[in-house]
Amino acid sequence: MKYLAALALSFSAANAAAQVDSTAPFHIPMTGLGGASYGDVIIGTSQPADVERVLARVGGLGPRRENRVIFSIGTTKLHPPELYTPPATMNQLYFDRGVLVLVVEGIPRGLPTTRSAFLTAFPAAKETHRETGWYELQVPVRDCLWLIAVFGVPDDKLESDGYAYTCGRP
Repeated sequence: MKYLAALALSFSAANAAAQVDSTAPFHIPMTGLGGASYGDVIIGTSQPADVERVLARVGGLGPRRENRVIFSIGTTKLHPPELYTPPATMNQLYFDRGVLVLVVEGIPRGLPTTRSAFLTAFPAAKETHRETGWYELQVPVRDCLWLIAVFGVPDDKLESDGYAYTCGRP
């Protein structure tokens, strides 16, 4: 099972996830299963009601669930207590103290799809976790913002990705 994907949902490998806009690095595009863009959320700022508005025309956030997983992002431990899995996406959205702090995208779009291409695009990426069948790379893309990529073994293909906001977190 894939680390990020296995935390709450199991995601299958896909063609490539909506990458953060480099000119607005805290804006995360919300993309549907068929690739439709619903709008952006702002990691580190958006509250559930904000994300609900972005996804309103396609079913909203879905039900709130309790998250029991602690994430290691760089040197930060995140334990966001709220988890939503919007019905029109393959995403997991994690909130801490009412603020979006982690977005896991189950269908990667716009990122390099192999380990070698990913490391070429993000040479500072480091492997942070490995299990049978998958491993995780993390790289800071801006202060407070981390990109997390999960690759399958043995093909080294990108299977899911995520963005984590770490500022103001213990």
